[in-house]
Amino acid sequence: MLTRVQKESIVRELTDVFQRTPILALFDYKGISVQMISELRDQIRGLGGVLRVGKNTLLRIAIKEAGFEDTNLLNQISGTNAILYAKEDADPMQVLRAMVKFAKDQPFLVPKAAIFEGQVFIGETVVDLSKLPSREELYAMLCNRLHTPIYKTVYALNGILAKLLYALEAIKTEKEKIE
Repeated sequence: MLTRVQKESIVRELTDVFQRTPILALFDYKGISVQMISELRDQIRGLGGVLRVGKNTLLRIAIKEAGFEDTNLLNQISGTNAILYAKEDADPMQVLRAMVKFAKDQPFLVPKAAIFEGQVFIGETVVDLSKLPSREELYAMLCNRLHTPIYKTVYALNGILAKLLYALEAIKTEKEKIE
Protein backbone atom coordinates (compact mmCIF):
# COMPACT_ATOMS: atom_id res chain seq x y z
CA MET A 1 0.00 0.00 0.00
CA LEU A 2 1.36 3.36 -1.01
CA THR A 3 1.51 6.17 1.49
CA ARG A 4 -0.03 9.56 0.74
CA VAL A 5 3.44 11.08 0.22
CA GLN A 6 4.37 8.37 -2.28
CA LYS A 7 1.09 8.87 -4.15
CA GLU A 8 1.63 12.64 -4.31
CA SER A 9 5.14 12.07 -5.60
CA ILE A 10 3.87 9.72 -8.32
CA VAL A 11 1.16 12.21 -9.35
CA ARG A 12 3.74 15.06 -9.54
CA GLU A 13 6.08 12.91 -11.62
CA LEU A 14 3.32 11.80 -14.00
CA THR A 15 1.92 15.33 -14.32
CA ASP A 16 5.38 16.66 -15.20
CA VAL A 17 5.91 13.90 -17.76
CA PHE A 18 2.44 14.35 -19.31
CA GLN A 19 3.00 18.09 -19.73
CA ARG A 20 6.35 17.60 -21.47
CA THR A 21 5.79 14.50 -23.59
CA PRO A 22 4.71 14.90 -27.23
CA ILE A 23 2.54 11.78 -27.01
CA LEU A 24 0.72 9.88 -24.30
CA ALA A 25 -1.20 6.66 -24.95
CA LEU A 26 -3.25 4.29 -22.82
CA PHE A 27 -3.49 0.59 -23.57
CA ASP A 28 -5.46 -2.14 -21.82
CA TYR A 29 -2.95 -4.90 -21.11
CA LYS A 30 -5.16 -7.43 -19.31
CA GLY A 31 -4.03 -10.97 -20.08
CA ILE A 32 -0.47 -10.12 -21.20
CA SER A 33 2.26 -12.14 -19.51
CA VAL A 34 5.04 -10.49 -17.50
CA GLN A 35 7.59 -11.75 -20.01
CA MET A 36 5.77 -10.09 -22.91
CA ILE A 37 5.43 -6.80 -21.02
CA SER A 38 9.16 -6.91 -20.25
CA GLU A 39 10.00 -7.50 -23.92
CA LEU A 40 7.72 -4.65 -24.95
CA ARG A 41 9.23 -2.31 -22.36
CA ASP A 42 12.72 -3.07 -23.66
CA GLN A 43 11.64 -2.46 -27.24
CA ILE A 44 9.92 0.82 -26.35
CA ARG A 45 12.87 1.94 -24.22
CA GLY A 46 15.19 1.35 -27.19
CA LEU A 47 13.12 3.83 -29.22
CA GLY A 48 13.18 6.48 -26.50
CA GLY A 49 9.81 5.74 -24.99
CA VAL A 50 8.56 4.60 -21.61
CA LEU A 51 5.90 2.01 -20.84
CA ARG A 52 4.64 1.80 -17.31
CA VAL A 53 1.64 0.64 -15.35
CA GLY A 54 -0.20 2.97 -13.03
CA LYS A 55 -3.08 3.14 -10.61
CA ASN A 56 -6.18 4.54 -12.29
CA THR A 57 -6.94 7.12 -9.60
CA LEU A 58 -3.39 8.53 -9.67
CA LEU A 59 -3.39 8.48 -13.45
CA ARG A 60 -6.72 10.32 -13.61
CA ILE A 61 -5.46 13.01 -11.18
CA ALA A 62 -2.19 13.43 -13.10
CA ILE A 63 -3.99 13.79 -16.44
CA LYS A 64 -6.32 16.43 -14.98
CA GLU A 65 -3.41 18.32 -13.41
CA ALA A 66 -1.55 18.20 -16.74
CA GLY A 67 -4.47 20.11 -18.26
CA PHE A 68 -6.35 17.38 -20.11
CA GLU A 69 -9.94 17.61 -18.90
CA ASP A 70 -11.50 15.66 -21.80
CA THR A 71 -14.27 13.45 -20.37
CA ASN A 72 -13.88 10.87 -23.18
CA LEU A 73 -10.24 10.47 -22.18
CA LEU A 74 -10.99 10.27 -18.47
CA ASN A 75 -13.71 7.67 -19.11
CA GLN A 76 -11.08 5.41 -20.72
CA ILE A 77 -9.16 5.19 -17.45
CA SER A 78 -10.58 1.99 -16.03
CA GLY A 79 -9.39 -1.58 -15.74
CA THR A 80 -5.75 -2.34 -16.39
CA ASN A 81 -3.86 0.52 -18.04
CA ALA A 82 -0.40 0.59 -19.54
CA ILE A 83 0.82 4.15 -20.01
CA LEU A 84 3.02 4.83 -23.03
CA TYR A 85 4.86 8.09 -23.57
CA ALA A 86 7.85 9.28 -25.53
CA LYS A 87 10.76 11.13 -24.01
CA GLU A 88 11.34 14.65 -25.29
CA ASP A 89 14.19 13.70 -27.64
CA ALA A 90 12.45 10.62 -29.07
CA ASP A 91 10.28 10.37 -32.17
CA PRO A 92 6.75 9.95 -30.77
CA MET A 93 5.39 8.26 -33.89
CA GLN A 94 8.07 5.55 -33.81
CA VAL A 95 7.27 4.82 -30.18
CA LEU A 96 3.51 4.66 -30.82
CA ARG A 97 4.00 2.65 -34.02
CA ALA A 98 6.06 0.03 -32.15
CA MET A 99 3.37 -0.29 -29.49
CA VAL A 100 0.54 -0.60 -32.03
CA LYS A 101 2.52 -3.16 -34.04
CA PHE A 102 3.05 -5.22 -30.89
CA ALA A 103 -0.67 -4.85 -30.05
CA LYS A 104 -1.65 -6.28 -33.46
CA ASP A 105 0.10 -9.52 -32.56
CA GLN A 106 -1.35 -9.62 -29.05
CA PRO A 107 -5.17 -9.54 -28.94
CA PHE A 108 -5.05 -8.76 -25.21
CA LEU A 109 -3.27 -5.42 -25.74
CA VAL A 110 -5.97 -2.94 -26.78
CA PRO A 111 -5.43 0.76 -27.53
CA LYS A 112 -7.77 2.88 -25.43
CA ALA A 113 -6.76 6.51 -25.93
CA ALA A 114 -3.91 8.83 -26.87
CA ILE A 115 -3.01 12.48 -26.59
CA PHE A 116 -0.84 13.88 -29.37
CA GLU A 117 0.00 17.58 -29.53
CA GLY A 118 -2.89 18.31 -27.15
CA GLN A 119 -5.50 16.48 -29.20
CA VAL A 120 -7.31 13.42 -27.80
CA PHE A 121 -7.72 10.23 -29.84
CA ILE A 122 -9.98 7.42 -28.61
CA GLY A 123 -10.00 3.70 -29.52
CA GLU A 124 -9.13 2.77 -33.09
CA THR A 125 -8.15 6.34 -33.94
CA VAL A 126 -5.00 5.61 -31.93
CA VAL A 127 -4.10 3.02 -34.57
CA ASP A 128 -4.78 5.59 -37.29
CA LEU A 129 -2.56 8.08 -35.46
CA SER A 130 0.29 5.57 -35.45
CA LYS A 131 0.20 5.50 -39.26
CA LEU A 132 1.40 9.10 -39.48
CA PRO A 133 4.96 9.42 -40.80
CA SER A 134 7.79 9.76 -38.33
CA ARG A 135 9.88 12.91 -37.98
CA GLU A 136 12.66 11.49 -40.16
CA GLU A 137 10.16 10.49 -42.85
CA LEU A 138 8.69 14.00 -42.83
CA TYR A 139 12.17 15.51 -43.17
CA ALA A 140 12.88 13.20 -46.10
CA MET A 141 9.60 14.21 -47.77
CA LEU A 142 10.44 17.89 -47.25
CA CYS A 143 13.94 17.47 -48.68
CA ASN A 144 12.51 15.65 -51.68
CA ARG A 145 9.99 18.43 -52.26
CA LEU A 146 12.73 21.06 -52.03
CA HIS A 147 15.14 19.05 -54.16
CA THR A 148 12.81 18.46 -57.12
CA PRO A 149 12.35 22.08 -58.32
CA ILE A 150 16.06 22.80 -57.93
CA TYR A 151 16.96 19.67 -59.88
CA LYS A 152 14.53 20.56 -62.67
CA THR A 153 15.93 24.11 -62.86
CA VAL A 154 19.50 22.84 -63.10
CA TYR A 155 18.48 20.28 -65.72
CA ALA A 156 16.72 22.98 -67.79
CA LEU A 157 19.70 25.35 -67.58
CA ASN A 158 22.01 22.50 -68.53
CA GLY A 159 19.84 21.84 -71.60
CA ILE A 160 20.08 25.49 -72.66
CA LEU A 161 23.86 25.39 -72.33
CA ALA A 162 24.02 22.17 -74.33
CA LYS A 163 21.91 23.73 -77.12
CA LEU A 164 24.21 26.78 -77.13
CA LEU A 165 27.24 24.51 -77.48
CA TYR A 166 25.60 22.58 -80.34
CA ALA A 167 24.78 25.88 -82.10
CA LEU A 168 28.34 27.15 -81.68
CA GLU A 169 29.69 23.84 -82.96
CA ALA A 170 27.38 24.06 -86.00
CA ILE A 171 28.57 27.63 -86.70
CA LYS A 172 32.18 26.50 -86.43
CA THR A 173 31.55 23.58 -88.83
CA GLU A 174 29.83 25.92 -91.33
CA LYS A 175 32.76 28.40 -91.20
CA GLU A 176 35.22 25.57 -91.74
CA LYS A 177 33.28 24.41 -94.84
CA ILE A 178 33.31 27.93 -96.27
CA GLU A 179 37.06 28.29 -95.87
